[in-house]
This record gives sequence, structure tokens and C-alpha cells, in this order.
Amino acid sequence: MTIGHRRARNVLAGTGLIIDNTRMDERQCGTCTACCEGWLISAPLKMSPGKPCVHCTAQGCAIYPDRPESPCRTFRCAWLANGDVIPESMRPDRCGAVVIFDRKWNGWSIVKAVPTGVCIPEETRDWLMAYAREKKMPLLFQENLLLDGKYHGIRNRGYGPPAFVEHVKNAIGPEDVMTL
Repeated sequence: MTIGHRRARNVLAGTGLIIDNTRMDERQCGTCTACCEGWLISAPLKMSPGKPCVHCTAQGCAIYPDRPESPCRTFRCAWLANGDVIPESMRPDRCGAVVIFDRKWNGWSIVKAVPTGVCIPEETRDWLMAYAREKKMPLLFQENLLLDGKYHGIRNRGYGPPAFVEHVKNAIGPEDVMTL
């Protein structure tokens, strides 16, 4: 048996099968439902800022055993997937942001942060900027826009190399277009 920081592998006695216990010591969502509360957008679940998933309850997911593969079973925020990198304080319901690693945006590999409210709290944004500097990765973070107390769009903000920031500044997305 070999035991690493986050991995243990066993050969099941008499079968030759390898059991990989990688996920057994990973973090669990627990009471955090930030990704289900509508901060992330999912058309199949009719979820968007201000509109949580219809299955999200105060106790968690009402259909957890039968939840859909995408996005529910496949989505893993950075806090959940990268426990060795992301501190406990960065759990989405505690830090005010859902952080996602390994995303692509207009050809850039980025760290993405989506607020669990109107904007990402300053302390969280500062941590993310320090992380982005250390890893030399651009950071794309959102602000949710309100009109008459209702969400009506997002504004993308960029942090990183000047070329990336300029690209974010000049990019236009569907959230930037409104019909009168």
C-alpha cells in the first residue's frame, strides 16, 4: 500500500483489483449550497442570479440521490476539488464567491470567481488576486448588476497580465447586451 498526501491505493486481496481512495478524504459540500442558490447559471435547472435551483432547500438538495449528471454531479468548485490549495475560509458560503479553476475564457486559462451576492467581498478578492499573482494565472471575476432590486446582468472584471485585462475590458458578452 502506498499512501500519499491525498491518495491511498490498495490491491483488493485475492482479486488483483486496485482500489483508489483518492476521493475518500476530500472535502464535502456540507451545508454549503452556494452553487445551487442561483449564483451560477444553468438553463436546464432554470437557475440564474436571484433564481435558485428549484430543488434547493434550506436542508440542501431535495433530489440529491437523483440529481442530474450535468451540472450537479460533475461540477466541483475550487474549494471542494482543491482542498490542498484553497483554505477552509474560502468555502463559497463563507467567503462570498464560488471559485472555479481550470476554466477557459476567450482562449485564456483562468481562475474564475462568481459572487454569492452582488459582488465579491474585498478580503476574498484580495486572496484571489494574491493567488492569481503567485500562479501567474489571470483572474476573471464577476459583479452581479441590479436594476430596481432585481438582477439583470453581470459585469466581468479582469486581473492579471495587461493583455488579459485589456481583453476583458474590450470583450462584450451576451450579458452586456440589453433589449429595450
